[in-house]
Amino acid sequence: MKNFKGGVIFIFFIFSSLNIYSQITDFNDFDDVFKKELIANNNALKERISNFPQVAKDINSQISSQVRQKNYSEALFLANKLDSILPNNADVKDFKAKMCIRIDDYENALNLFSEAIKLSPQNKWFYVSKSGLLIEMEKYDEALFLVEELIKIEENWSFSYYMKAIVLANQNIENESLIEFEKAINAEPKSAMIYFNRGDLYLKLGKKELAIEDYNRALKIQPNYFLASDRLITVKE
Repeated sequence: MKNFKGGVIFIFFIFSSLNIYSQITDFNDFDDVFKKELIANNNALKERISNFPQVAKDINSQISSQVRQKNYSEALFLANKLDSILPNNADVKDFKAKMCIRIDDYENALNLFSEAIKLSPQNKWFYVSKSGLLIEMEKYDEALFLVEELIKIEENWSFSYYMKAIVLANQNIENESLIEFEKAINAEPKSAMIYFNRGDLYLKLGKKELAIEDYNRALKIQPNYFLASDRLITVKE
């Protein structure tokens, strides 16, 4: 492993795949615990959309069609129309950010994520989306600051500490990363994915036996978690 970005890339792509009309359920690297959380988040989003005025719902339906066809520039154009109708809607800002990612306009995506967070500072997934993009852009100091803000609002959420561990691992600050992984493991919900990624960090550090222990712990939480089972096969060969 040259670096630890493998633990982050799936975060970036899954969250860049969210859209305002529904959530694309291709969560291949997520464990069942966080899939459940993402589905709950999507259901809450659908409920908020159900309260849109009819004209906004009509535009949203057009956006759905364009995203299904992968016409992301057109989807963004329509989202801008939606933004003019609902100028202070955090979900619209978040969606526009994700369409900007699709067309490789990362700086505008960051600005839009910031607007979404400002409008809805308690929405933890906005922080995750923006920090995932910052990590992908290797803006680690900014990502670390944002994740620390996330921890302030979600201090017992395991994913908050997991994200911080990922940022630190990418900065090659392994000892501090392991501390944050331990905090993630002690927080809620309990996650196979967190053990799996700590196992990968141990593997990077040459601590094969500790890595194997973590992959096995991941499988105790979720026996069908294929990433952990596949990695066990690899490291034992």
